[in-house]
Amino acid sequence: MNFREFLRSLKDKEQLSCVHVKIDCDLELAALCRREFRKPLGGKGLLFETLVESEYRIAANLFGSQERLMQMLTCSSAEQFSQRVANFLAASGNFPNRIDYSYPQQCQKSKLMLLPDVDVTKFPVIRSWPGEAGRYFTLALVVTRHIETNVENVGLYRAQVISPREIALNFASGSGADHHLQIARKRGEVLPVALVLGSDPAHLWAAAAPLPAGINEFDACCKLFGSSMTMVPAVSQSLQVPADSEVIIEGQIDPQKTCIEGPFGNHTGQYVTRTDCPLMQVTAIQQRTDPIIPMTVVGPPPSENIYLGKANEILIRETLKLNFSQIVDINMPVQTIFHGASLISIRSPNQKQNQEMINQLWASGPLRKARFILLVDEDIDLASLSQCWWRAINQLSRTKMYQSEGRMAIDATGVDPDSLVAENQEIVDLLGKRSNEYNL
Repeated sequence: MNFREFLRSLKDKEQLSCVHVKIDCDLELAALCRREFRKPLGGKGLLFETLVESEYRIAANLFGSQERLMQMLTCSSAEQFSQRVANFLAASGNFPNRIDYSYPQQCQKSKLMLLPDVDVTKFPVIRSWPGEAGRYFTLALVVTRHIETNVENVGLYRAQVISPREIALNFASGSGADHHLQIARKRGEVLPVALVLGSDPAHLWAAAAPLPAGINEFDACCKLFGSSMTMVPAVSQSLQVPADSEVIIEGQIDPQKTCIEGPFGNHTGQYVTRTDCPLMQVTAIQQRTDPIIPMTVVGPPPSENIYLGKANEILIRETLKLNFSQIVDINMPVQTIFHGASLISIRSPNQKQNQEMINQLWASGPLRKARFILLVDEDIDLASLSQCWWRAINQLSRTKMYQSEGRMAIDATGVDPDSLVAENQEIVDLLGKRSNEYNL
């Protein structure tokens, strides 16, 4: 499903509102988005048809609800998505390749800009909070390539427009793009990079998801959702990019050059600044006719991107269950989801096994950076934060609290089911039969 098809599907299901009045990308657009996704059920997706000083359009709040997220992932429910993830993890490597590298004519592109004509300041990039120093692409898929193996990585990183030909790409240490940059630095070469705006919306999830090492994000989407896609060569860099993209911004990063990025208002509710941010030098821009630019507004919850985080939670749960059979379920509260904080219900009350599992979770895998882990017995409803907190406090023990490199874990398991207070079932049934008599 390409980006235009996704927008049409939202419109057909009355999940897309068109804003026809002129909107400023400086603060106004973001403020409108925040008011929309704070509505019951996340409001609707927004298509901004007319922007101040721009010929482009912006689509936002695209996955700011459970319903729209499932549309994006072409699933009818979270349960169906969970089953697809489980099947994918169980059969990785056994799916047919559904990516076409036959290099068809890129007829959907209407404009090609090469140096010295490129100018990324012409795009409608947004400033979301008053303390931000610049404007950002917030939903740009960042494609990089391992110079030695030619394996590509797709990540989702914020991108600040610095000048007509410069973009600050904030990919974190340890990310796929950062690994590729380190290889380029060792070889004394520049790193090819492309920003993809508006391809299959499922790519946004895959780019942000903690997929197992060695899995290509585009390939994972095809296998997970039974879709297919066509890749074409970039025009100025040795990269493969999705043929149906709205916009492709190509460039390269000199590992020896960095810049100041930010301040940027992120999910912590605070402004952050990076002084050593990789700097992309733009070499070419491709775009289709009348392109639509996808955007998201970042900030403290409630925010649109928590739904992507909840989809990642499903992947994390299914991944961990392959290695830890005692895990029943996981809940990563939306207030903490981007720090990996996890509430985990398990079947094993064995303290030694639980400690070993915590150490393994911190050693490698998707929870290796989790700032907080709470283990509870499977009788606790993880969706109820009050139940989790109640059990944690009542079971708090110095011998079952663990710390490592600024991370903390609490093992609140081991409650004897026979010791739990519970209603007498006969009385419960009696109350049901006499409910009308009580006049309550």
